[in-house]
Amino acid sequence: MKASKLTIMGLALLFTGLTVCKKPDAEVSEAPKKAADLSAVVVFAVGDSKIQHADQTEEKAQLGALLKSGDNVVTGDNGKVDIQFADGSSIRISPKSAIDFAKLSQDNSGTTDTQIALVSGKVFAKVNKAKKEDNFTVVTPTAIAGVRGTSFIVEAADGKPAKVKVVDGAVAFAPRVPALEKLSTEEISGNADLKKLQDSLAKAEVILEKDQASTQSAKSADLAKSADIKSLDLSKAFKTSEKEKLVVENAKLTKNEEQEIKTIVTVDKQTAQEIVKLSESAQTEKLDELKKQEIDAKRQVIEQDVAKRQEAEKKKFEESLANQPKEFKSKKDIVNYYERIEKIVLVDGKTVIGAIINQENGQLIVHTENGVKKIDMDNVEEVIYDLQQKSKF
Repeated sequence: MKASKLTIMGLALLFTGLTVCKKPDAEVSEAPKKAADLSAVVVFAVGDSKIQHADQTEEKAQLGALLKSGDNVVTGDNGKVDIQFADGSSIRISPKSAIDFAKLSQDNSGTTDTQIALVSGKVFAKVNKAKKEDNFTVVTPTAIAGVRGTSFIVEAADGKPAKVKVVDGAVAFAPRVPALEKLSTEEISGNADLKKLQDSLAKAEVILEKDQASTQSAKSADLAKSADIKSLDLSKAFKTSEKEKLVVENAKLTKNEEQEIKTIVTVDKQTAQEIVKLSESAQTEKLDELKKQEIDAKRQVIEQDVAKRQEAEKKKFEESLANQPKEFKSKKDIVNYYERIEKIVLVDGKTVIGAIINQENGQLIVHTENGVKKIDMDNVEEVIYDLQQKSKF
């Protein structure tokens, strides 16, 4: 990984001036060989989400919808979209997110180049890199993440620093200064201060491995706010880049984050091709009602199969919470992981505090700081939910 530093000005050069609700101005990197455009396909979608195509047309994000370079996806408050790429990689776009598909291509040697701009929100990814030359990059308005065969999470809330958590594999994470990326190599080389800043940004890159995470500092993220190089105080920018280093920490995934990454389900190549054909056929105006019903029925079968597989993965994950429980040292650890905690008041007046994992066979399965406990419902007097909002842990 060290030998393939992101080289911010090379890899991210053409994501120039990326800001919220604005697409990248052009491609992020130059391909040495002639590249052919690829497509990505929606394999699962729930809630209200839409696709805005590069040709200004718009459609609902649903099974079989195709995405090409220049398209973007916006998910609603309850929207969630799973997208699969030609190489088998996949991402899940969380609710209230915006993603631009800057580049989806493959050169003559079969090397793929997938470049995504997370304008705002959160994305979960499982990257399948068949060749070491394959490129999968996620760019936020303030940072860039270069991926090498991994599962990871990137978050970029509006106006806030970027966060990266690595579930498996490795990610190269570095800050960005879009104003600097607008300049040519010659312009930077001819200015000592610009070159100094560029080198500093390249050195700021950290390699995140399994179960590691990093979050930009607010001051580092502020470097991305300058509209152009003239409005950027180069001396101050350099000092910030040198001082505000990225810190590598333990990932500390929440239960929801683990569940989301583990329930991303991909389909085989034949099924992917089939759902694309169904989507294309459904858009033909000349279809009679009977044919449309037939297409809808086939699409529904595939949707149900994917949903069934996702539900099976979810159940498997929930079972692992009870059968192979994580060790918590405090109630605060429980709140951090489950993002909630409950108080179970028993008939005899005793209480149990923990996160309810499940309710089955007349029992509550509760994860406490002393392990998993099973409580008969007949012994439960009351359950106080969202205790974390009423107490400090």
